[in-house]
Amino acid sequence: MRLLLRILRWVLVVLVVLLLVVGGGGYLWLRGALPQTSGSIKVQGPSAPVEIVRDSDAVPHIRAQSETDALFGLGYVHAQDRLWQMEFQRRIGNARLSEFAGPSQLDTDKFLRTLGVARAAKTAWASMGPEARTLIEAYVAGVNAFVSTHSGRALPVEFTILGITPEPWRPEDVLAWSKMMAWDLGGNWSNELMFAHLAAKLGLEQAAALMPAYTADGPLILPGGSAVGDGGLELGVGGR
Repeated sequence: MRLLLRILRWVLVVLVVLLLVVGGGGYLWLRGALPQTSGSIKVQGPSAPVEIVRDSDAVPHIRAQSETDALFGLGYVHAQDRLWQMEFQRRIGNARLSEFAGPSQLDTDKFLRTLGVARAAKTAWASMGPEARTLIEAYVAGVNAFVSTHSGRALPVEFTILGITPEPWRPEDVLAWSKMMAWDLGGNWSNELMFAHLAAKLGLEQAAALMPAYTADGPLILPGGSAVGDGGLELGVGGR
């Protein structure tokens, strides 16, 4: 009996050690994908250093010398914080879900290709003016500055689980998801049409009383704002 208890005790100790090792390894693996929020990184793209400071709620605030540099920083921060979400969303816009999700998403891809979001994005990019193209290209360059310098466990764990290597971003990817968002957020078209009919019949004041907008004193996510501290991450000019 004593021998059995001793064996059980050692088995329990081994299991606890294994759990600690696996848990610690998993923690370190996941921690490797967390964004760098301090220090300096040399990257190609901005014309001058870009400073990214996170407030007490970890919301990034970007300080730059030009609009294009600010958008470069925004693209870099988005990739730092949301690269898997961005990858998933652009695959929706480009109807490429079944490439990693398998046959279960084939009908979804067929529907999205029939809808033509990617084709519309390509057409929109081809007809876009030079000023807008410059701004989108700056954002895309920021995303790609992160993608080109991170791999393996420095990427979100979903890439490892699904065996996906993120491809470089394109301006069409940005436009494809913006069109998907426009389609998704256009679900209130019937309410907008009803309000227009009410306004035509009753006037704007009575229509607004029947279908009020969000009140000015309604609750906000960050009612008082968040303090922005000093320091943060600097994207310097250079790098590879």
